Amino acid sequence: MTHHGRPLHPYQRICRERVEYQKQSPSHHIEYLNMYLRIAPDLVPKHDDDLTRPSIRHPDLQPNNVFVSQDLEITGLIDWQHCAILPLFLQAGIPGSLQNYGDAVSESLENPRLPADFDEQDEAEQLKQVLVLRKRQLHYNYVKETMRLCPSHDKALVDSPCILRRKLFRHASEPWEGDSVALKTDLVELTKQWPALVSPTPDPSQPKKCPIEFSTQEASEALRLAAAMEAADSTFQSCLEIVGVGPEGWVPAEQYADARRCEEKLKADTLEDAESEEERRQMVEHWIFSDFDETEYL
Repeated sequence: MTHHGRPLHPYQRICRERVEYQKQSPSHHIEYLNMYLRIAPDLVPKHDDDLTRPSIRHPDLQPNNVFVSQDLEITGLIDWQHCAILPLFLQAGIPGSLQNYGDAVSESLENPRLPADFDEQDEAEQLKQVLVLRKRQLHYNYVKETMRLCPSHDKALVDSPCILRRKLFRHASEPWEGDSVALKTDLVELTKQWPALVSPTPDPSQPKKCPIEFSTQEASEALRLAAAMEAADSTFQSCLEIVGVGPEGWVPAEQYADARRCEEKLKADTLEDAESEEERRQMVEHWIFSDFDETEYL
């Protein structure tokens, strides 16, 4: 059954840090959406009917939405309300609760193992390594079983152009919440991978030119911001793990009080480590777990 809990954090708060807490205008995002519309027709694979066949897929495949019997058989899936019929190349992918992108071991599809010196590590480090291993195993086993059981899904899952196509589609489809960097970064990456993304022209000596472009400075700045966002996200996820927020962003009601106590201790420890009064003031004013009016930043 699904836990009935309370939201403990607003994800948008971390986006404010990325842009130094400045108000964000949607005008840039509209510009990037128009760029996406210009290149979208060319992103449809034309060489493989498997990749374009209509598919339906559960939109939020995570443990709370899966019913399992005492015999460990899947008996049902709930929460289908946001599903859509899309081409396979846009549906394929590892569910968010199972993927571990950003981890070199997971992305290499190396069989995950505990470190050789695991038995010599202290209890806290062992717990950390066990949690890392669990994430890697989920990612690894999902990909390997997909390869074995569903070759057509596997083909779209690991194909590099399809991965970028899905990122572009997702970031262009999501409601705008003050973050235009992700979509712009995808578009920059698209201009670099354009020959691999589009179908060959009848005359190979005259390939189709990418209809969008960025200056070297624009591309570098987008990649710099993306790296800063990734670092902020990593810090944010670490904070969620310390407090006890699950992958779906909620805390079960029976764990809410404990999560709040962990959050208060995290805040006290963070403020104690501040290097100046100004840094401490900024932490208090923009603490990621505090309530806030997001319209102040949009």
